[in-house]
Amino acid sequence: MLYRISLLLLFVFAGLQSAMLNAAQIELKIADIVSPAFSARAVKVTLLQNGSADLRIAELLIAEKSWNKVRLHCAKFSLSTVKVACRQGKLDAAPDLPFTFSYEFDTQQLELQLAAKGKELWQMHADFYARSWRISALLRNAHAFRLAALLPSGLPLPTRGMLNGTLELQGNKEGVRSASAEVQLSDVSFSDASGLRTGEKFQANLQLAATHTAQQWDSRVRLDWQSGELFWQPLYLHGGHTLQADIQWDGSQLKITRATLDLNGVGAVELDAVWDVPQKQLLEANVSGKQLGLARFFSDYAKPFLAGSTLAESEMSGSSDFSLKLSKGAIREVNLGLHDAGIVDGQKRFALYGLNADIPWSTEQTTEARLSFNSGALWGVPLGATELNITMRGLDFAIADASLPILDGKLSVHDFHLHDESDAWHWEFSGGLTPLSMSPLSLALGWPEMQGKLSGMIPRVSYQEKMLKVDGALLFRVFDGSVVVSNLKLSEPFGAVPRLYGNLDMRELDLGALTQAFSFGNVQGRIDVSVKELELVNWQPVHFDARVASSPGSYRKKISQKAVQNISALGGANAAAAIQRSMMSVFENFGYSRIILSCVLRNGVCAMNGVEANGDGYYIVKGGGIPAINVMGYNYNVDWDELLIRLKRVTSGNRKAVVQ
Repeated sequence: MLYRISLLLLFVFAGLQSAMLNAAQIELKIADIVSPAFSARAVKVTLLQNGSADLRIAELLIAEKSWNKVRLHCAKFSLSTVKVACRQGKLDAAPDLPFTFSYEFDTQQLELQLAAKGKELWQMHADFYARSWRISALLRNAHAFRLAALLPSGLPLPTRGMLNGTLELQGNKEGVRSASAEVQLSDVSFSDASGLRTGEKFQANLQLAATHTAQQWDSRVRLDWQSGELFWQPLYLHGGHTLQADIQWDGSQLKITRATLDLNGVGAVELDAVWDVPQKQLLEANVSGKQLGLARFFSDYAKPFLAGSTLAESEMSGSSDFSLKLSKGAIREVNLGLHDAGIVDGQKRFALYGLNADIPWSTEQTTEARLSFNSGALWGVPLGATELNITMRGLDFAIADASLPILDGKLSVHDFHLHDESDAWHWEFSGGLTPLSMSPLSLALGWPEMQGKLSGMIPRVSYQEKMLKVDGALLFRVFDGSVVVSNLKLSEPFGAVPRLYGNLDMRELDLGALTQAFSFGNVQGRIDVSVKELELVNWQPVHFDARVASSPGSYRKKISQKAVQNISALGGANAAAAIQRSMMSVFENFGYSRIILSCVLRNGVCAMNGVEANGDGYYIVKGGGIPAINVMGYNYNVDWDELLIRLKRVTSGNRKAVVQ
């Protein structure tokens, strides 16, 4: 390109010399200048008698970046048969960056220097030989934002910071044959138009060496990112990382070999990969790492992609080894090792400690994985040491038998099967629960302390499309009675708003143990509890039909004065215990024949009823024996939140019965 310009300038030089002596200015129009990487359309040079010159370009195109109406002025312009030179030049687009340049026609050497305040310097030297050319550049305190005009608009563009270093290009008539760079970035900031890919105060060193053969480019790159911040949605990272890699590019495929990424606080990750650029597909990749720190890896590189999921508020610890093999855009093999790892949910829903694993997974072969942990917790309930043997093939996982210690009992799991179906995870199992002490279980769950044992059989449990379902009924023994849970469904169990549906049927519960657990006073006898069409949203009841009734049969039926007070207080200010005031002061316990209290919850209101109607109210406790007592309720519709407040009050002993 410059060789063509020099020929053109020499051609017109003789005519210009004589014309300049007799004219105030000479205007020179040059035809379009075109090269593979550069083009200028409608170039006009105006030579002034005072030795200055103006250059105007209607359209300038450099590396697919275009500018219109480019203007520059040379305060001192000289043109001879030896060279063309411009001193004290100024470009309209960058008036704060004066420049000088000279080009010698015989040697075809170009010198260009741009200098500004703050010792900013952009200096270039070019040798255009007959068969080859060489361009070198020196940057000193160069403002990074000036590169924004040369970069594609879709990329994050530099907005501030300094560049220092050297660049060199060598080539021939066929194009660039080699390139090298060593540049230091100081406080460099950049951003794209959306603000979703930004960097602040980058301190980094970049080294590049590349050569081009007839077939491909061979490059070696090293980036030492020392400090600064990077937000590349959804990742937010700080400096302290290094990357070095060998890169081959043949015009179609980009190959990365011997790449090492040293992540601060995590460890070194090695990578080989082949990327099909036209198809935008990762054809092959091998990634591996050893003794990687899980705490920083999980918090910095995994959690940003888990927003809204079960693990979004979790933390991990320990270390990991892994290797991954990808082929034709799909993961084919993964080998994962965990060493004394731990995971804790921020909402205290689950935790595992002392987690160790050897997991060799493959899409094409059946493999066996071993996983164990020393302790854990599920919704606050402690879990004991557990070992699992998992059979895997692709997205199909199975556990024949497993035993999970829970406090002093054990949960047995049989025929656990996890598989992917239509891009959704499904799992199922059956099992049983050996006797588990209710006292530590209730305390761990934050319930009132209960006595006795919990045990039962678990039929088929399945999870599909974010819904956990129990086929058949769960059978348990608690408070010396039986508990049957049927039609149980739990939607998004670890989501932000889980929903639970089901029916609960309790028979022959020991009222003495039950009322003692809830500090309700003392009631002797047996009780049946039925809860139909139960619906809980975020573990809070929003819909059910509930009925509490004394069990049929012959047994001792006694109720204490405190229990009478608490039951009558549930009815509100107008509730009453129908008994003579003098007898309440004499007797501590009373007889009853029946107890019934029902609640139908709809839209936050509980429709209440009892044994039978009596005037404006209804019996909650129907007296029987000597001394007998009747407890009445008068409120048929009670706000659910108000009823919960009353329950809390009566269990705290803050309410008295209204006695008549």
